[in-house]
Amino acid sequence: MTADDLVRRREAAEEATRAAGAFHIKHLSSVIAYETKTDPRDVLTQADLEGQVAAKAVIERYFPGETIVGEEDGVAVEDMAKLFAEGCWLIDPLDGTQSYVHAFPAFTAGVAWVQGEVSLAGAIYDAVHDDMYSAARGHGALFNGSPTRVTAPKAMKDAMIGVHIREVDDASVQTFLRTTGNVLHASHGIRLLGCPMLTMAYIATARLDAFAMLSPAKLGPWDLAPSIVVVEEAGGVVAEGTTGLPIKWTDRAIAGASCPELMTELYDVARRGE
Repeated sequence: MTADDLVRRREAAEEATRAAGAFHIKHLSSVIAYETKTDPRDVLTQADLEGQVAAKAVIERYFPGETIVGEEDGVAVEDMAKLFAEGCWLIDPLDGTQSYVHAFPAFTAGVAWVQGEVSLAGAIYDAVHDDMYSAARGHGALFNGSPTRVTAPKAMKDAMIGVHIREVDDASVQTFLRTTGNVLHASHGIRLLGCPMLTMAYIATARLDAFAMLSPAKLGPWDLAPSIVVVEEAGGVVAEGTTGLPIKWTDRAIAGASCPELMTELYDVARRGE
Protein backbone atom coordinates (compact mmCIF):
# COMPACT_ATOMS: atom_id res chain seq x y z
CA MET A 1 0.00 0.00 0.00
CA THR A 2 1.50 3.34 -1.07
CA ALA A 3 2.03 6.36 1.16
CA ASP A 4 -0.45 8.35 -0.91
CA ASP A 5 -3.07 5.64 -0.46
CA LEU A 6 -2.66 5.69 3.32
CA VAL A 7 -3.00 9.46 3.42
CA ARG A 8 -6.15 9.23 1.32
CA ARG A 9 -7.54 6.64 3.74
CA ARG A 10 -6.82 8.96 6.63
CA GLU A 11 -8.66 11.74 4.79
CA ALA A 12 -11.60 9.40 4.17
CA ALA A 13 -11.67 8.48 7.86
CA GLU A 14 -11.65 12.17 8.81
CA GLU A 15 -14.55 12.96 6.52
CA ALA A 16 -16.48 9.87 7.64
CA THR A 17 -16.17 10.77 11.33
CA ARG A 18 -17.26 14.32 10.59
CA ALA A 19 -20.33 12.92 8.82
CA ALA A 20 -21.17 10.81 11.87
CA GLY A 21 -20.45 13.71 14.20
CA ALA A 22 -22.97 15.89 12.41
CA PHE A 23 -25.69 13.59 13.74
CA HIS A 24 -24.25 13.83 17.25
CA ILE A 25 -24.92 17.56 17.12
CA LYS A 26 -28.26 17.18 15.34
CA HIS A 27 -29.73 14.99 18.08
CA LEU A 28 -27.90 16.45 21.08
CA SER A 29 -30.13 17.91 23.77
CA SER A 30 -30.76 17.60 27.48
CA VAL A 31 -33.27 14.80 26.78
CA ILE A 32 -32.15 12.24 24.19
CA ALA A 33 -34.33 9.27 23.26
CA TYR A 34 -32.56 5.92 23.39
CA GLU A 35 -33.12 2.19 23.68
CA THR A 36 -31.03 -0.39 25.51
CA LYS A 37 -29.25 -3.42 24.09
CA THR A 38 -28.81 -6.62 26.13
CA ASP A 39 -27.06 -4.60 28.84
CA PRO A 40 -29.20 -1.72 30.20
CA ARG A 41 -26.07 0.46 30.35
CA ASP A 42 -25.35 -0.24 26.67
CA VAL A 43 -27.62 2.22 24.87
CA LEU A 44 -28.50 2.98 21.26
CA THR A 45 -29.65 6.31 19.82
CA GLN A 46 -30.62 7.75 16.45
CA ALA A 47 -27.19 9.37 16.37
CA ASP A 48 -25.58 5.90 16.42
CA LEU A 49 -27.74 4.59 13.59
CA GLU A 50 -27.77 7.67 11.34
CA GLY A 51 -24.11 8.40 12.02
CA GLN A 52 -23.09 4.92 10.92
CA VAL A 53 -25.04 5.22 7.66
CA ALA A 54 -23.46 8.62 6.96
CA ALA A 55 -19.93 7.38 7.71
CA LYS A 56 -20.39 4.36 5.45
CA ALA A 57 -21.58 6.57 2.61
CA VAL A 58 -18.41 8.64 2.78
CA ILE A 59 -16.14 5.59 2.74
CA GLU A 60 -18.05 4.05 -0.16
CA ARG A 61 -17.56 7.24 -2.12
CA TYR A 62 -13.80 7.20 -1.55
CA PHE A 63 -13.27 3.42 -1.87
CA PRO A 64 -16.21 1.74 -3.64
CA GLY A 65 -16.68 -1.95 -2.92
CA GLU A 66 -14.41 -2.20 0.10
CA THR A 67 -15.60 -4.03 3.20
CA ILE A 68 -17.07 -1.83 5.94
CA VAL A 69 -18.09 -3.08 9.39
CA GLY A 70 -19.91 -0.81 11.81
CA GLU A 71 -20.51 -1.41 15.49
CA GLU A 72 -24.26 -1.50 14.91
CA ASP A 73 -24.02 -4.19 12.19
CA GLY A 74 -23.92 -6.96 14.79
CA VAL A 75 -20.90 -8.78 13.32
CA ALA A 76 -19.30 -11.06 15.91
CA VAL A 77 -15.68 -10.22 16.70
CA GLU A 78 -14.64 -13.86 16.35
CA ASP A 79 -15.94 -13.85 12.75
CA MET A 80 -13.79 -10.89 11.66
CA ALA A 81 -10.30 -12.44 11.31
CA LYS A 82 -10.73 -13.02 7.56
CA LEU A 83 -11.92 -9.43 7.09
CA PHE A 84 -8.87 -8.08 8.91
CA ALA A 85 -6.57 -10.20 6.74
CA GLU A 86 -8.16 -8.93 3.55
CA GLY A 87 -8.55 -5.35 4.75
CA CYS A 88 -11.67 -3.65 6.07
CA TRP A 89 -13.03 -0.41 7.45
CA LEU A 90 -14.26 -0.25 11.04
CA ILE A 91 -16.78 2.33 12.27
CA ASP A 92 -17.82 3.28 15.77
CA PRO A 93 -20.48 5.90 15.02
CA LEU A 94 -20.76 7.03 18.65
CA ASP A 95 -18.30 6.07 21.38
CA GLY A 96 -19.46 7.24 24.78
CA THR A 97 -23.18 6.83 24.12
CA GLN A 98 -23.97 6.73 27.82
CA SER A 99 -22.41 10.19 28.16
CA TYR A 100 -24.25 11.30 25.03
CA VAL A 101 -27.73 10.48 26.33
CA HIS A 102 -26.99 12.63 29.38
CA ALA A 103 -25.57 15.44 27.18
CA PHE A 104 -22.22 15.06 28.94
CA PRO A 105 -19.71 16.35 26.34
CA ALA A 106 -17.34 13.37 26.19
CA PHE A 107 -18.20 11.28 23.12
CA THR A 108 -16.70 10.73 19.69
CA ALA A 109 -17.00 9.04 16.32
CA GLY A 110 -14.19 6.72 15.24
CA VAL A 111 -13.23 5.22 11.87
CA ALA A 112 -10.18 3.14 10.87
CA TRP A 113 -8.79 1.09 8.00
CA VAL A 114 -7.29 -2.23 9.13
CA GLN A 115 -5.29 -4.65 7.00
CA GLY A 116 -3.21 -7.63 8.04
CA GLU A 117 -4.39 -7.04 11.61
CA VAL A 118 -2.67 -3.65 11.66
CA SER A 119 -4.54 -0.38 12.07
CA LEU A 120 -3.16 1.65 9.16
CA ALA A 121 -5.23 4.84 9.10
CA GLY A 122 -7.95 6.32 11.23
CA ALA A 123 -9.68 9.27 12.80
CA ILE A 124 -11.43 10.20 16.04
CA TYR A 125 -13.79 13.17 15.97
CA ASP A 126 -15.13 15.13 18.94
CA ALA A 127 -18.04 16.99 17.36
CA VAL A 128 -18.89 19.12 20.41
CA HIS A 129 -15.46 20.77 20.34
CA ASP A 130 -14.87 20.27 16.59
CA ASP A 131 -11.62 18.45 17.38
CA MET A 132 -10.17 15.98 14.88
CA TYR A 133 -7.51 13.42 15.86
CA SER A 134 -6.21 11.39 12.92
CA ALA A 135 -3.24 9.38 11.64
CA ALA A 136 -1.85 7.36 8.75
CA ARG A 137 0.75 4.69 9.48
CA GLY A 138 4.23 6.11 8.91
CA HIS A 139 2.97 9.68 8.55
CA GLY A 140 2.51 10.68 12.18
CA ALA A 141 -0.60 11.83 14.00
CA LEU A 142 -2.54 15.05 13.46
CA PHE A 143 -4.66 17.19 15.75
CA ASN A 144 -6.92 19.50 13.75
CA GLY A 145 -4.56 19.11 10.80
CA SER A 146 -1.31 19.87 12.63
CA PRO A 147 1.27 17.33 13.86
CA THR A 148 0.81 16.15 17.43
CA ARG A 149 2.97 14.16 19.85
CA VAL A 150 2.60 12.49 23.22
CA THR A 151 4.21 14.02 26.29
CA ALA A 152 7.90 13.55 26.99
CA PRO A 153 8.68 10.43 29.08
CA LYS A 154 8.07 10.90 32.77
CA ALA A 155 7.71 8.88 35.95
CA MET A 156 4.25 8.00 37.19
CA LYS A 157 4.51 10.41 40.12
CA ASP A 158 4.49 13.23 37.56
CA ALA A 159 1.87 11.72 35.23
CA MET A 160 -1.83 12.43 34.74
CA ILE A 161 -3.61 9.10 34.21
CA GLY A 162 -7.00 8.39 32.62
CA VAL A 163 -9.09 5.55 34.08
CA HIS A 164 -12.37 3.91 33.11
CA ILE A 165 -15.00 1.53 34.50
CA ARG A 166 -17.60 -0.23 32.39
CA GLU A 167 -18.90 -3.31 34.23
CA VAL A 168 -20.66 -2.88 37.59
CA ASP A 169 -20.77 -6.39 39.04
CA ASP A 170 -19.28 -6.59 42.53
CA ALA A 171 -15.96 -8.13 41.44
CA SER A 172 -15.39 -5.53 38.70
CA VAL A 173 -16.22 -2.65 41.02
CA GLN A 174 -13.84 -3.95 43.69
CA THR A 175 -11.09 -4.35 41.10
CA PHE A 176 -11.67 -0.81 39.86
CA LEU A 177 -11.61 0.65 43.37
CA ARG A 178 -8.41 -1.17 44.33
CA THR A 179 -6.48 -0.44 41.14
CA THR A 180 -7.69 3.15 40.84
CA GLY A 181 -6.80 3.79 44.47
CA ASN A 182 -3.29 2.49 43.82
CA VAL A 183 -2.93 4.70 40.74
CA LEU A 184 -4.30 7.76 42.53
CA HIS A 185 -1.76 7.45 45.33
CA ALA A 186 1.18 6.95 42.96
CA SER A 187 0.38 9.46 40.18
CA HIS A 188 0.05 13.21 39.88
CA GLY A 189 -3.68 12.76 39.33
CA ILE A 190 -6.40 10.75 37.60
CA ARG A 191 -9.28 11.64 35.25
CA LEU A 192 -12.35 9.63 34.18
CA LEU A 193 -13.99 10.85 30.95
CA GLY A 194 -16.26 7.85 30.34
CA CYS A 195 -15.17 7.63 26.69
CA PRO A 196 -12.14 5.38 26.05
CA MET A 197 -11.59 6.60 22.49
CA LEU A 198 -11.51 10.26 23.51
CA THR A 199 -9.24 9.44 26.46
CA MET A 200 -6.79 7.70 24.13
CA ALA A 201 -6.89 10.72 21.81
CA TYR A 202 -5.93 12.89 24.78
CA ILE A 203 -2.73 10.85 25.13
CA ALA A 204 -1.90 11.59 21.50
CA THR A 205 -2.29 15.33 22.15
CA ALA A 206 -0.33 15.39 25.45
CA ARG A 207 -3.43 16.13 27.54
CA LEU A 208 -2.95 12.87 29.43
CA ASP A 209 0.16 10.76 29.94
CA ALA A 210 -1.52 7.36 30.10
CA PHE A 211 -4.86 5.54 30.22
CA ALA A 212 -5.79 2.13 31.59
CA MET A 213 -9.17 0.43 31.93
CA LEU A 214 -7.96 -1.90 34.73
CA SER A 215 -11.32 -3.70 35.09
CA PRO A 216 -13.37 -5.78 32.60
CA ALA A 217 -14.87 -3.99 29.57
CA LYS A 218 -16.74 -4.79 26.36
CA LEU A 219 -14.95 -2.89 23.63
CA GLY A 220 -14.88 -4.12 20.03
CA PRO A 221 -12.29 -3.74 17.26
CA TRP A 222 -14.11 -0.60 16.05
CA ASP A 223 -13.22 0.93 19.43
CA LEU A 224 -9.61 -0.25 19.34
CA ALA A 225 -8.50 0.47 15.78
CA PRO A 226 -8.82 4.30 15.63
CA SER A 227 -7.16 4.67 19.04
CA ILE A 228 -4.26 2.35 18.19
CA VAL A 229 -3.11 4.15 15.05
CA VAL A 230 -3.57 7.65 16.48
CA VAL A 231 -1.65 6.96 19.71
CA GLU A 232 1.13 4.94 18.09
CA GLU A 233 1.66 7.49 15.33
CA ALA A 234 1.86 10.21 18.00
CA GLY A 235 4.78 8.30 19.53
CA GLY A 236 2.90 6.44 22.26
CA VAL A 237 2.35 2.78 23.06
CA VAL A 238 -0.84 0.72 23.29
CA ALA A 239 -1.68 -2.41 25.30
CA GLU A 240 -4.57 -4.60 26.45
CA GLY A 241 -6.43 -2.61 29.05
CA THR A 242 -6.74 -4.97 32.02
CA THR A 243 -3.26 -6.50 31.93
CA GLY A 244 -0.92 -4.18 30.03
CA LEU A 245 0.04 -7.05 27.71
CA PRO A 246 0.29 -6.68 23.89
CA ILE A 247 -3.15 -6.00 22.44
CA LYS A 248 -5.07 -8.33 20.09
CA TRP A 249 -8.19 -7.67 18.03
CA THR A 250 -10.22 -10.04 20.20
CA ASP A 251 -9.39 -8.04 23.34
CA ARG A 252 -12.16 -6.03 24.98
CA ALA A 253 -10.16 -3.35 26.83
CA ILE A 254 -7.39 -0.93 25.87
CA ALA A 255 -4.60 1.05 27.49
CA GLY A 256 -2.19 3.68 26.20
CA ALA A 257 0.84 5.58 27.45
CA SER A 258 3.39 8.10 26.28
CA CYS A 259 6.23 5.57 26.65
CA PRO A 260 6.75 1.86 27.49
CA GLU A 261 8.33 2.63 30.86
CA LEU A 262 5.25 4.51 32.06
CA MET A 263 2.98 1.70 30.85
CA THR A 264 5.01 -0.84 32.83
CA GLU A 265 5.04 1.29 35.96
CA LEU A 266 1.30 1.93 35.68
CA TYR A 267 0.44 -1.78 35.71
CA ASP A 268 2.99 -2.59 38.39
CA VAL A 269 1.36 0.03 40.60
CA ALA A 270 -2.22 -0.97 39.73
CA ARG A 271 -1.62 -4.63 40.61
CA ARG A 272 -0.37 -3.98 44.13
CA GLY A 273 -2.45 -5.84 46.68
CA GLU A 274 -3.51 -8.66 44.34
